[in-house]
Amino acid sequence: MSTIHVIAKVGRQSYGLGAVALNLAKQQISQGHDSAIWCLDRPEEVEWARRFYQLAPDQIRRFNTCGPVSIGYTPEMERAARDGEQPNIVHQHSIWSGLSRATSEWRRRHRTVTVVAAHGALQPWALKKSAWKKKLALFAYESENLHGATCLHACGENEISDYREYSLTNPIALLPNAISATWIESTGDAIRFRAAKNLADDSRIILYLSRITPKKGLPMLLESMHELRNQLQAWILLIAGTDEFGHQRELEAQIRACNLGQHVRFVGPLHGQDKRDAFAAADLFVLPTHSEGSPMVVLEALGAGVPVLTTKGAPWADLVRHGCGWWTDISAGGIHDALRDALALPTAALAAAGQRGRDLVARKYSWAEIASKTIRLYGWLQGRAPTPDFVHFLRDM
Repeated sequence: MSTIHVIAKVGRQSYGLGAVALNLAKQQISQGHDSAIWCLDRPEEVEWARRFYQLAPDQIRRFNTCGPVSIGYTPEMERAARDGEQPNIVHQHSIWSGLSRATSEWRRRHRTVTVVAAHGALQPWALKKSAWKKKLALFAYESENLHGATCLHACGENEISDYREYSLTNPIALLPNAISATWIESTGDAIRFRAAKNLADDSRIILYLSRITPKKGLPMLLESMHELRNQLQAWILLIAGTDEFGHQRELEAQIRACNLGQHVRFVGPLHGQDKRDAFAAADLFVLPTHSEGSPMVVLEALGAGVPVLTTKGAPWADLVRHGCGWWTDISAGGIHDALRDALALPTAALAAAGQRGRDLVARKYSWAEIASKTIRLYGWLQGRAPTPDFVHFLRDM
């Protein structure tokens, strides 16, 4: 049985989604499953992914696009789907791009089993962004892809509701993202990170590490910090990521207006050991998001032993259940209350919460477990195995 994971990017600018497909494929391969990744990324990014994830050259295949890269229109991949390799399973990661045309081509031409993971792209906030483009894509190809999928892949309970509210009746497999044992076992150097960023030894660090884009809710966090500025004292927020849509300029203006200059710093994107060092230095990780599927960065923070503050835009009720963070309403008020409580805790208490988070992800969110479940799912979709207990049907609603 063979599987092709279809995704736009796998490199350093894939913002966690590439890590999902790469880790899943790698772990499936280690369990004896024939998996590969087809993508549209630049050659140098594909080569980086091969080296970083230790995959063979034939396990990641790249295709050229036609027109704007962001649209993901790839006649080359569509031809390969039509006339070339015929896997048993096609597992697509994210939607609203021309990749959906290739997935549908496999299903139409060869009756290939297709699994489609929206990764948060059907959440209400996400649907409002570039709504007219999504309507065009829906009419042109995405409706066929979603409604025709053999199974949908949800990363959290909230995404099951998103699929149903979008009138999709397909079976839905609930398969959260996970974290690698390598990451959990890795170590970072807090002293090295502080020296590199010229941070005082006694500063307490709030870390944000993701795209700098409106979806991530940073204005709400800055508003909350402004209201709590008398409690910030030695605290500093480090914003690590790549700017999108000029959003960093907007945030810088808000920082000046709120007189938060000494408490907020932009440090650019962090990768590899630099990222691990940042987590080692952090007291608290924040993701004040409007909308997420199952953000890898939350798993990375917990896996590094850092407690997390995020919103209900991310499917992370486990933060509260297991005492390893805060899961608040998607509002400045909700973030304010959670941040106030976090700032009041001593370093030891935050570290203890982080250790509970590390224990949680090691126990519940391993790629070995998720890969095993996907292989069970593929067997059921091909009629060779019983229905997995993590598959939800319309009648279950």
